[in-house]
Amino acid sequence: MTDLGLRFVRRPGPGGRAANLAALGATAIVALLLTFLIAGSLGLAQRSDRVGWRSTDEGTADGAVGILKEVRGKQLNGDPLTVIQLQSLKPSNQPPPGLDHVPAPGEVFVSPEVAKQWSGLKGEYGVDKPTGVITDKGLASPEELVVVQGVAKIDSNYPNYVGSWVNDTKDDRVYALLIAVAFGIILVLFPLLSLVGQAAGVAAKRREHRLAALRLAGSTRAQVLWLSSVEQAVLGFAGAVVGLIGYVVLTPLIALIPLGGGRWYVSDITPNWWTVPLVLVAVPVLSVISALIGLGRVSITPLGVVRGQTRKATSAFRLVLLLIGPIMLATLGMGAAIVPLLIAIGFGALAVRIIGPWAVQMIGKIMANTSNGPVPLLAGRRLADDPKGAFRPVAALVLSGFVTGFISVFIPGGDSDPTTQDMRIGVALLLGLVFLTVAASTAAGAVGTALDQAKPAKALRRAGVPLSVIERSARLAAVTPVLGVGLPVVGFGALCGLALSGGQVFTQGNTGILLLIGQVVVGLVLVAVAGTAGSPVLRKASAN
Repeated sequence: MTDLGLRFVRRPGPGGRAANLAALGATAIVALLLTFLIAGSLGLAQRSDRVGWRSTDEGTADGAVGILKEVRGKQLNGDPLTVIQLQSLKPSNQPPPGLDHVPAPGEVFVSPEVAKQWSGLKGEYGVDKPTGVITDKGLASPEELVVVQGVAKIDSNYPNYVGSWVNDTKDDRVYALLIAVAFGIILVLFPLLSLVGQAAGVAAKRREHRLAALRLAGSTRAQVLWLSSVEQAVLGFAGAVVGLIGYVVLTPLIALIPLGGGRWYVSDITPNWWTVPLVLVAVPVLSVISALIGLGRVSITPLGVVRGQTRKATSAFRLVLLLIGPIMLATLGMGAAIVPLLIAIGFGALAVRIIGPWAVQMIGKIMANTSNGPVPLLAGRRLADDPKGAFRPVAALVLSGFVTGFISVFIPGGDSDPTTQDMRIGVALLLGLVFLTVAASTAAGAVGTALDQAKPAKALRRAGVPLSVIERSARLAAVTPVLGVGLPVVGFGALCGLALSGGQVFTQGNTGILLLIGQVVVGLVLVAVAGTAGSPVLRKASAN
């Protein structure tokens, strides 16, 4: 079975090459985004380790090695300037990160960017040139503007005593970003998992019929599952390798994102030694699990697959799941601990993913029963007979509506506060990740849907149904879930956001409304483009 699985990868058969390429591309996007999320989170933590000492207040008056104070409101040529005053209380073997010694009174250490502009500061600090330049071990970003000044006495009623110049205190700004990243990962997680499922199920019908034939020929359930696992694991591993290579190539561009005080050191977001094997194992494993979940019907009723037997209807009981997320968020409120809030948001997104097929099935039945022509009739039957297959290609797009609706309540205003700037950039980055996931999932879904519909389309063409009718019904079946399910999900996401905020909208102006309109427009454009791209595949795969 292993050799046969490898053979199917090398020679996938009619339509198989397009399916494998679509699966490979989607899996590569998954690996790239997963690497980015891991490396970016670790990079933020490394930043915090380097600059956290600037905001430390963990020492006591008796045991402290020094006192520090951050002077706020300083600027250098219009850009924010961080000034740290240090008073040494006792000798220390380890100086602050990035400095070669603890500054004595009158000594000044500066970042490289400040050193280039020192002529405008030397009068204020009374020295012609700085005592030293802070290395990258003491900076958050290459362009950070920092002055570390040694003073004889800190002028403060509430001094920050420093127990050690080297500690693991979290920088306040980076700590806020880490919390935001945690929420962002939860919001992007479900579209990303949908992309994994789409990559695994891009040729689900083709694989179903092939494996069902093997079952009817005498293969055991374990054998067909192993065969599918081998095939999907190879594609998943190849996609993971491509994704990792793509991330490494894009790392210099990713380092230009001005998040958390400026652009990144490339070393901060370079994958460490354990990230690579983790991605190379996690992506194929997730792909295999998704593929096996989709093949449960083959292993149990192969004859039903060959005969084209209709799948069991989904239950309306799933609607109860819609209540869990908003109730939890409203009960917890914005002052709750991070983990319960993340779980509550996860329940909201999970409810959308589970209820989606049921909603598609209901819409399909209504379309089929009220149709007045062949196009809506064919589209309605497609949605009603296989709601999971119809929802899968647009699942990531629908879930992106939940993400957009949720964050539309919390978009920061336009002031110049650094934390607010970080949040705005973070929102833009989150939406970029979500829409990249959606684009990849929709593109793969177009190929998968075309291959899924090849056999019934071929039968319809032989019966005399014009190809134009078949293609129009396929496009209608793709757009309907986006409008019928995606639009309510956008509202559900906003409802979850309002439940968390206690009914308060933090977004100022029309930004939230424009974001919601943009979500709808982008969704329709992606589906239209995917439908156009899938038409040639359907036309070729259903040819007589």
